[in-house]
Amino acid sequence: MAVYTLTSRQKEVYDYIRGYIQAHNRAPYIREIQAGCHIPSYKGAVDRLLALEKKGYISRKLNKHRGIKVNSSGDLGVRPCA
Repeated sequence: MAVYTLTSRQKEVYDYIRGYIQAHNRAPYIREIQAGCHIPSYKGAVDRLLALEKKGYISRKLNKHRGIKVNSSGDLGVRPCA
């Protein structure tokens, strides 16, 4: 599996999701991600989730509330952007 580097905004969203899951034992709603990461629009939050999913960092169950699952980050080599 290829390792994809995240943009700074994608990393911010990814870190927010991981932190939220650790703190609450459940995934956040998209609106919570939008507010927590100060993303101006709902579609902007969805676009970042799609990018994370495409790069393999998360999995999503469509039509499920809180349907975000973080994939094992140890295998993906999450690195901060330069």
